[in-house]
Amino acid sequence: MKTSFLSFSLMLCCVFLFTQCKKDDTTTPTNPTSNYSPLTVGSNWTYNYSDGSSSGTVKLTVTDKDTTINNKTYKVLSSSDNSGNNYLAKIDSNYYRFSTFPAIGSFEELYLKDNRPVGSTWQNSVPFTLPGSPAPLTADLIYTVKETGASHTVNGKSYNDVIHIKVDVTVLTINFGGGDFFYAKDVGMIESSISLNPPGLAPYQSTEQLVSSEIK
Repeated sequence: MKTSFLSFSLMLCCVFLFTQCKKDDTTTPTNPTSNYSPLTVGSNWTYNYSDGSSSGTVKLTVTDKDTTINNKTYKVLSSSDNSGNNYLAKIDSNYYRFSTFPAIGSFEELYLKDNRPVGSTWQNSVPFTLPGSPAPLTADLIYTVKETGASHTVNGKSYNDVIHIKVDVTVLTINFGGGDFFYAKDVGMIESSISLNPPGLAPYQSTEQLVSSEIK
């Protein structure tokens, strides 16, 4: 997939890596009715995307297939651009996906916690190998809840109950950049933007906006 929703464009690595997640001690009661990633069979989302080298439209559809990864049950999503399957999981208030960040590679990502208040953070630490580096490095992805219960307009449509997550990527205290992601309740991801500037590599930018969705 060419978009930032489930699989960001692969630049350096293409090996699935296990994520080490640091605990976030700030919690609020779980709301069992919250769902920022509906995964019912047949649900689908159409996005406009641009990643600097290409642009277009892609449709993701939840299939009737499941798979087990790292002892979690993931739903399998197909992609209209024939770039391969995508994987999403929801466990209580935690949301997971396999993603690929430019200059980092592929890994299991805890991308959203829907019961965290504004200002709370959590972290994914991902090992990767940078070409020319004599030893493996670790990329720290720091997630910050910027807004909850917000309204956000994408392609002329207003969405309510939106959570805004900001991601900052650092390696050896060097800031590689990051991204902003917006998730609407009972819809899923509605918009994302990524801007990365890895030292010694070409800058990378991508955007993705929801065009339409159908939740079964």
